[in-house]
Amino acid sequence: MSDLLQLLLLAVAAAFYPTLLAIVVLVLSRPNPARVLAWFLAGAAFVSVTIGLAAVLLLDTANFGADRHSAGAGVDIAVGGLAVVAGVILYRRRPSPKEPSSAKAEKGPSFSQRMLAHDSGWLVFALGMVLDLPGVWYLIALKDIALGDYGTGAEIVLVVGFNVIMFIFIEVPLLAYVFAPERTAFAVARFNAWLRVRVTRILGLIALIVGAFLLVRGIVAIV
Repeated sequence: MSDLLQLLLLAVAAAFYPTLLAIVVLVLSRPNPARVLAWFLAGAAFVSVTIGLAAVLLLDTANFGADRHSAGAGVDIAVGGLAVVAGVILYRRRPSPKEPSSAKAEKGPSFSQRMLAHDSGWLVFALGMVLDLPGVWYLIALKDIALGDYGTGAEIVLVVGFNVIMFIFIEVPLLAYVFAPERTAFAVARFNAWLRVRVTRILGLIALIVGAFLLVRGIVAIV
């Protein structure tokens, strides 16, 4: 598998972040959702791209010596093994029963709901930054980019391109809302309801697939 296809696999896996999709559903239920969603995406993308570029630069300047690729293979094996174990646990776990509406009402609004209720662009921007700290698949991709034979310009393009794919579940509803707001809100709500029931198994399957891939890649690199 080519390096770009490997990065694409990691980007698609990183896109399945239920918290971000839940935020999209919350935003689309509020007035002027396109503006709020754009602020949220801006905050999330800003912190993600900034951390990504900083991490790649740091790894570029780190002195791994002759163990540069061996170190990368070791990380793949460690993360891949943990991901496979986590994937098996998640895939076999039964979905938790839906919480009654009365229980939700007693708990009150969540932190995200309270932040969105202010309808402040900068608060939503900050919320995007807080909720989008780098996940494991993104960190592995940053390692691959830094240890690959890419120039600085190519590394920047790859980091930005990875984020474009990773935020696809925010970008598509945002663009769709501009042209068909009612249909978009309905479709996102239905997709979120479908995902809520299956999210544990989906995340488990992704962890199994990507974890097995990283294990094989790491072992092959060492051998």
